[in-house]
Amino acid sequence: MTDPSADATGPEATSADAANADATSVPVPDDALEEKPRATPGTIGALIDAIGPPELVLIGVLVVWSWVFIRLPKLRFDRHGTFGFDLGIYDQGVWLLSRFKDPFVTIRGLELFGHHANLILLLLVPFYWLGAGPVFLLVVQVLAQASGALALYLLARDLLKSRWAGVGIATAFCLNPTNQWLTWEFFHPDAVAIGPLLFAYWAARTKRWTVFWIALALALACKEDAALSLAILGVVLALRGEIVAVISTAWFFFATRVLIPFENGVGPFYDTFFGTLGSTPTAVVFNSVRHPTETWRLASAGDAKAWYWKMWAPWALTPLFDLRALAYAAPMIVIDALSSFPYTRNYQLHYSALVLVGSAVATVEAIGWISSRAKSTPDTRNGLVVVVLVAALLCSVSWGASPIARNYHSGTWPLLPDQRGPAKDEAIRKLPSQASVSAAYDLDTHLTHRPKVYEFPVPWCNINWGVNGEHLDNPDQVQWLLLDRDLVTSPRDKALLADLLAHEFRIRFEQDDIVLAQRVAPPATPARGNPPSGQCFARPSIDHLAS
Repeated sequence: MTDPSADATGPEATSADAANADATSVPVPDDALEEKPRATPGTIGALIDAIGPPELVLIGVLVVWSWVFIRLPKLRFDRHGTFGFDLGIYDQGVWLLSRFKDPFVTIRGLELFGHHANLILLLLVPFYWLGAGPVFLLVVQVLAQASGALALYLLARDLLKSRWAGVGIATAFCLNPTNQWLTWEFFHPDAVAIGPLLFAYWAARTKRWTVFWIALALALACKEDAALSLAILGVVLALRGEIVAVISTAWFFFATRVLIPFENGVGPFYDTFFGTLGSTPTAVVFNSVRHPTETWRLASAGDAKAWYWKMWAPWALTPLFDLRALAYAAPMIVIDALSSFPYTRNYQLHYSALVLVGSAVATVEAIGWISSRAKSTPDTRNGLVVVVLVAALLCSVSWGASPIARNYHSGTWPLLPDQRGPAKDEAIRKLPSQASVSAAYDLDTHLTHRPKVYEFPVPWCNINWGVNGEHLDNPDQVQWLLLDRDLVTSPRDKALLADLLAHEFRIRFEQDDIVLAQRVAPPATPARGNPPSGQCFARPSIDHLAS
């Protein structure tokens, strides 16, 4: 990635001729140099001239990609394959906001903004007034990801001076396995940030400052992590760079040290993810430098190496040829690699979303730098774009989640109807709309438009609640159970369910091991105190059992 306002040589001067162009003077693509007859202004022909074959192909790619990755996750939702963590968290939170209620998310035991600083969710509230729900969240995320492909097209078009190269890079982005698997997770603000972050980068590189500030604001509103990438972008910008870095850094520390602690009363729950390296961003940075051996051990572990490979192989390793542009993702690369939480090194999950963004822009910058120094710039550029496309296609087949993926028919998506689906749907229909309920983790995403919904065995047991298990809700106020006996597997949970059905709840519906039960009696002994995280309220039937 290059400084758009300063002359430079070497890798730091990636596509400098494009970067230094005035905001009103975008480089003319090679494939647009030949003069062609122009259609009459205001006609369909003029519109086609303005769009052109490359743009028509791009539109086709984005429409097909969006349709596929709305259809497949929706199928997963309709067939009860989505989970409360994390879809239920966001859906319940936005629903509560839309009803002007305290957005305390009982799926997670946290205030919505005590979980993450996802202020972008406020923009979704009006749609919930009109009846929006989980599928709407999916559509928002998919369109945001597709807009990222559009931003990459614009970046490659302007820096590589080729509209077809832009289409190639955008298509590689759509083929990228991580970009596809993010839709399997259904909804995460990290994935929504992809579009704004890529537009911010393109706007900064081409000095479109109005677009840049809008994209920056949207990216910051998605999640506090996006501020780290934008702070790095600000550092390498010569014009307006200082203010970008200051704003982004200030927002990150405000979100993590003021807003989130104010909302949850403790602090960011992910401060515990770094083990011996520390529990604050500054401590992690300091100890990473102070203990290089430990840092190297974590960064070079087997799962980290596998993650690096699956993040960069789809780009034919080209991001490694422009480390300055890859720095856009550096904060998240470091966080994901050093975290003691293994899921951060899973290329399929939202933790990799911002790394995908940095890898994409570094690919464009690297191709621009390499081709600008070749004897034949267009041939080298086109050849590299083809290499990236081929790599993306091969990785999509091997690791992706699309219909061309090798494992597409192996359970990635619920392509066959769930034989117990009708029983699940019937139980959901019979549950009163606003009643408090403790439910199976794959059913609660259909129940989150209510103030109180828990994932069994919560709130009888303190599991995945709050930051440290603080302020667990009283289980005595739970009115209904909606469970799948097949998912109640531990001795403790089986004993708890049997005890509840024997003394406090009566089954109102049961079919194919789907159980809907209503409270008919209070507990013999009221719940008191707050059990430590991982433990349960005192209850004779389960006190001697482990989870």
